[in-house]
Amino acid sequence: MSKLLEFFLGSILIAVFTVALMFFSLLHYILRVGSTADCAWQGSARTWIDSNGDGRVNPGEPPFPDVKIHVNDIENPLADAGWTATTDKDGDAQFNIPIPGCEATVFEIYADVPNGYRMTTKPRIEAGSDIWEGLGTERVYYFGFGPDR
Repeated sequence: MSKLLEFFLGSILIAVFTVALMFFSLLHYILRVGSTADCAWQGSARTWIDSNGDGRVNPGEPPFPDVKIHVNDIENPLADAGWTATTDKDGDAQFNIPIPGCEATVFEIYADVPNGYRMTTKPRIEAGSDIWEGLGTERVYYFGFGPDR
C-alpha cells in the first residue's frame, strides 16, 4: 500500500510542477511581448545658427538651443507614432526609438523653424533603421538656420 501511495503522491507532484511551469512560461511570454522592443534606433540632431547660410557648420557659428526636432516612422504611418525632442544649450537632441521585432523602417527627421529664421539645410531627412548599418558610427542629422531677411 505504501508503494501505491508513494506513486500516487509522486504523480500528483509531477503534475503540479508541470502545470506551474506552463503557467509561469505563459506569464513570462505575455509580459515580455507587450513590454519592450527587441531593437532601437539611435540618432541625434544638431541645430546651429548658420551665419553665412552655406548649410555647413563653420567655426564660430553658435549652436541653436530650444528647437523642436521630430522623428516620424514613415514606413508604418498607421502606427501614429512620432517622437519629439528639444535641443539643449549645445543645439543637440538625442533619440532612442524602440523598434518592436527589429522590423526595418524608415524615419523622417525634421525641425520646427523658429520665428525669424529660415532653414539653410534640407528641411526633412530620411533615415533607415538598419541596426547593423553603420554600426559604431554616430548618426547625427544637421539643421541650420539663418536669419530671415
